[in-house]
Amino acid sequence: MKRIIIMALGVLMALALATPMALAQVGPGEEAAGTPEELAAAWTQWAYSKPVDVDSPLIGSYEGGPRCDGTPVSPTQAETWFLAGTSDGSKVRRTCTMPADTQLFFPVVSAVAFPFFPGENRTNQRELAIEFIDAVENDPKLRMLVTVDGRKVASDQIVRATSPVFTLTLPEENVFDPFVKPNPPGVPAGEYKNASADGLWVTLEEPLLPGEHTIHFKMNAPNVGFSQDNTYILTVVN
Repeated sequence: MKRIIIMALGVLMALALATPMALAQVGPGEEAAGTPEELAAAWTQWAYSKPVDVDSPLIGSYEGGPRCDGTPVSPTQAETWFLAGTSDGSKVRRTCTMPADTQLFFPVVSAVAFPFFPGENRTNQRELAIEFIDAVENDPKLRMLVTVDGRKVASDQIVRATSPVFTLTLPEENVFDPFVKPNPPGVPAGEYKNASADGLWVTLEEPLLPGEHTIHFKMNAPNVGFSQDNTYILTVVN
């Protein structure tokens, strides 16, 4: 039976998966640069490379520890630091430390799809990711807000971007497991080729100055049945 799993803003809701394949790397000739499209691939590789019981940034509220590590797991041209949403849409508050002189990049909503079940391929899975974000954007009741230290982030810093095709590596106890169970073994750890990500992404134009900052990003697309409400208290250190 075919199932669909979508990871929106770090949140799993409904998108697609086909057969197993190890550590998230952009494929040959697809090295992540600094464009939103390429950073979307790098963010997705980072977000799903962490086991849920150890250091997944997508799970709940937290203070410090490995879940705060926003270092990309694949190459990027610029110094970049990632933030995440949640895997269930719950309201969270996270207290973390991050290095100075790094550019923040994160999704307000995102979707990832890759072939997992028979009959799925890179084309139809890519279309699923795009269709989900289309549905969010076209929700007449869509509400979205991103603030830094209480100031609203300009709309031109929130962009729609679809990644190039990339390779996604899932660990044991990955975030997709609960959405496939009770049909064990869930989504096996391994390397999955032909993945695609789409979403609405935020790139802050300037690195945050050393000190404490509050990042808040939330959205609600009620007709799609998806929402997020995430707060990061970030201490930027040299």
